[in-house]
Amino acid sequence: MATVTPLNGSPATDIMSFPDSNPATKAIVLGVCAMDVKARSRAMQEILTRVVERGGPLVEVKVFGDKAILDEDVKSWPRCDVLISFFSKDKLVEFPLLKAVSYANLRKPLCINDLPMQCILWDRRIVGRMLDHLGVPTPRRVEASRDGGPRIPEGFREYVEGRLGFELPQNVPPAKVQLREDGNAIIVDGVVIEKPFVEKPVSGEDHDVYVYFRDGKGGRKLFRKVGNQSSELDSELIAPRTDKSYIYEEFIDVDNAEDIKVYTVGPGYTHAETRKSPVVDGVVRRNTEGKEIRFITRLTDEEKDYAAKICQGFGQKVCGFDLLRCGNGAKSLVIDVNGWSFVKGNESYYDKAADVLLDISKRLMASPLRALSISEQAKTPEAPSWKLKANVTVFRHADRTPKQKLKYNFPITEPWAQPFVRLLNGEREEIILREREQLETIAAAIEEAKSLGAIGEDLGKLSALNGALFKKIDLPGTKAQLKPGYKKDKSAGTRKLEKLVLVLKWGGEFTHAARYQSRDLGENMRRDISIMNKDCLNNVRIYTSSERRVTASAEIFAAALLTPSPAQQQQQQQQQMSNGLGLNVPPSPGFGASQYATGGPNVASPTTVSSQIKEQEKHRIIGSLTSIANAVVHSLPGSHTARHSTLSVDPSNSSPTGATFTTSIAPNNDPQSNSPRLSDRSSRSNYTQGMDRSPKEDKDKLVTALQLIIRKDLLDDSNEAKDLMDEVKKRLKILLRPGESERRPQLVWPKSLKKEPVEVVAEVIELLSGFRQVMRYSFATMDTDKIQQRWCCNDEPFLFRERWEKLFEDFCDVKPEKFDPSRISELYDTLKYCALHHRTFLFTVFGESLEAESIEPKDKESPPPKRKLHELYSRAKALFDLVAPQEYGIEPWEKEEIGVLTSLPLLRKIIEDLETARNSGDCSLNLYFTKESHIHTLLNLVLASGLPIANPRIPELDYCSHLT
Repeated sequence: MATVTPLNGSPATDIMSFPDSNPATKAIVLGVCAMDVKARSRAMQEILTRVVERGGPLVEVKVFGDKAILDEDVKSWPRCDVLISFFSKDKLVEFPLLKAVSYANLRKPLCINDLPMQCILWDRRIVGRMLDHLGVPTPRRVEASRDGGPRIPEGFREYVEGRLGFELPQNVPPAKVQLREDGNAIIVDGVVIEKPFVEKPVSGEDHDVYVYFRDGKGGRKLFRKVGNQSSELDSELIAPRTDKSYIYEEFIDVDNAEDIKVYTVGPGYTHAETRKSPVVDGVVRRNTEGKEIRFITRLTDEEKDYAAKICQGFGQKVCGFDLLRCGNGAKSLVIDVNGWSFVKGNESYYDKAADVLLDISKRLMASPLRALSISEQAKTPEAPSWKLKANVTVFRHADRTPKQKLKYNFPITEPWAQPFVRLLNGEREEIILREREQLETIAAAIEEAKSLGAIGEDLGKLSALNGALFKKIDLPGTKAQLKPGYKKDKSAGTRKLEKLVLVLKWGGEFTHAARYQSRDLGENMRRDISIMNKDCLNNVRIYTSSERRVTASAEIFAAALLTPSPAQQQQQQQQQMSNGLGLNVPPSPGFGASQYATGGPNVASPTTVSSQIKEQEKHRIIGSLTSIANAVVHSLPGSHTARHSTLSVDPSNSSPTGATFTTSIAPNNDPQSNSPRLSDRSSRSNYTQGMDRSPKEDKDKLVTALQLIIRKDLLDDSNEAKDLMDEVKKRLKILLRPGESERRPQLVWPKSLKKEPVEVVAEVIELLSGFRQVMRYSFATMDTDKIQQRWCCNDEPFLFRERWEKLFEDFCDVKPEKFDPSRISELYDTLKYCALHHRTFLFTVFGESLEAESIEPKDKESPPPKRKLHELYSRAKALFDLVAPQEYGIEPWEKEEIGVLTSLPLLRKIIEDLETARNSGDCSLNLYFTKESHIHTLLNLVLASGLPIANPRIPELDYCSHLT
């Protein structure tokens, strides 16, 4: 199965295998029986890795996985002593709760959350009655049942009612519901609820909750968060729904327009956070990491008592519920119980949750029943179960600066063009000039061309090229590409130079944000693989393209992936101290090292360290990798300087596509910093790190070799599909025709815009025209150098202005029929980059206040304030989602052909990896780093193949997106 995952997601399992069955051991086995999207979420990873690290050899974690849960009989499920299992549901599949109950009855593990009791969370009527029974206050409510009353799965009623302590009503007659004549109240079976009131579906899985306002002012529709929206105002929302059963609650005017999310881990520990109520304006406030802004709050003793009652009464040790405070804190009301819920991004919560789970495991280990359980298990050997055997993932690189370019075609028959022809130096393929000395040869060629008689328009182009070259020559990422075009002379059997194109490019450089993204991605995968099958980390291969932003992403990712956790490092140190052998000790469990080597079509595949070198050398390299990993990761915070990578070509390799990429971390020359940092430029060098130094020398010098496998033939740009892609780009305008989104339902176009794409383009042009005037006025009247002190990747105000002036020119200064849809990607890319890295400058020069972002409407019935930059972003995003995927083919046959021409070699290599893993007895992890074009084209091939997709709604393939 293939999955497509956006920024900050976890890759999924590709190949699973049946391992040899193991007899029961004395270690407590903590089983996780939940759908992979939940069991392998970031929060679950954080908690489980802490459990493993702190439990040491006494605790083992087994994640059952979707394959076992959905397809296997419960007798084949892994055995465990403690079971984490909970219900979840999405559009494709829901967790088989009844099956999990059968497993619990068969194996009798200690369940963290009572499985049968989870079914009562499916019905809000039962939840409300249970809260009343427990003495937990709730808003005044009335039930309008049209389905016969609360329902319990067959076979569960007796158990559930026994736990509840009361009987549930059956065969409830349909409720009589009417709206009062003045429209300001609803009457259900004679019970009156005044507006404003809340209308909730009785199903706990239905989140379409409506709020009705008084005096015909409509209402607000609440729903699960979609982007930054959690509700919308509807002026036509007057009469309540009558299509199914609902609960009507009195609307509570909460303190500070906030509601409270409460999380329990056992009855003795609670964590609570406030967030802006979705009833206010429906706009979700997020931090710089894209997470909803929440604030930790302290619960009162009374509220803690409610939490303990809910935790114990519902039988859910790990549980979440929603709380409202009103009357200036005088009263607290519970409005919903959600079952299994985790806090996101809180280290203290992760620590406490892990401690509670460990405490439960330790108490079970000390129980006399534990010995009986082991003896019973020994009588019936455990059946083989599914286990991760291989993972193959293709990643897009991390964040970069916007790319810009100037393109020139030279008439090679003109004498003045000959200096540029000589720059080819006899090469028949494209050449790239990166270094200052190389770029200066272009400037010399320009001056020579002028002296040879370049006049008129040609002279103007040369002058513009010369000016751009010297403005950009010292910027990171500046390069020139010389692309010769040859025509074959059939009679003479030779090729004649027919055209020469020079493309000057700058930008596209690795940013400081990319360091954090790459590091987090590597850490997340290490946690995920450590839980699924830590042996995979002993056999890792990482392939990358030759582009610096891609190799830099791969470097930092690899360092984070291969860095032991702090607990594992502490174990290593203890082993070193006890053995007195320096770094030559076995790695702690879950941490392995990989040999990174030269790769290419004519080069043998790299082999793992464990199978090819002596044990002592293996440990030495592991120590070295640990050093580089720590050095890289610890150098991340606060540095805006791009990475430095040293390329060294193996002279013995005759393959045109194979090269050894040696990452080197050199001591930082910045006297103000104590941590290693990497400089901006990459260069070609014959220097390679020696492998014969002692680990101590490596550690002291912080200079370590980490070899990534560069595969240009698989992961670099390919010109094979250039002609077809050029034709597709010419036809992109058809996507902006009226009615096109209706005729093509597969196109991604948000219905909420309620406008045709061509109308949105007109709005974007209008917004940009206004911003151009504002920006020019700002630059004329402000000291722009003082607006923002720190800039990303050597950016400056004049570069900001130049970038936007080019966009204004492309959008505002062209006739509608001449508009190029491919420019939409540049607008969206630039807008995202500036909003992330130069937010203060962007808002200031475009005449918008940052404070306007947090302005709240005067009351809950008012629409959100107008914000033009946000309007521009939302429209650019919608157009980008429409146009960008179509640049790689509009019609299905085009997508497939471009995919074959661009990514077929990569797809073949992936299939080879999977077949090798299937036929091998070893576990493996094969990772590929490339750019956006390869992700799109590879995905198109996967979609064309008919392979089932875990995430059918393909998201924006943003930085660090990956296909597994």
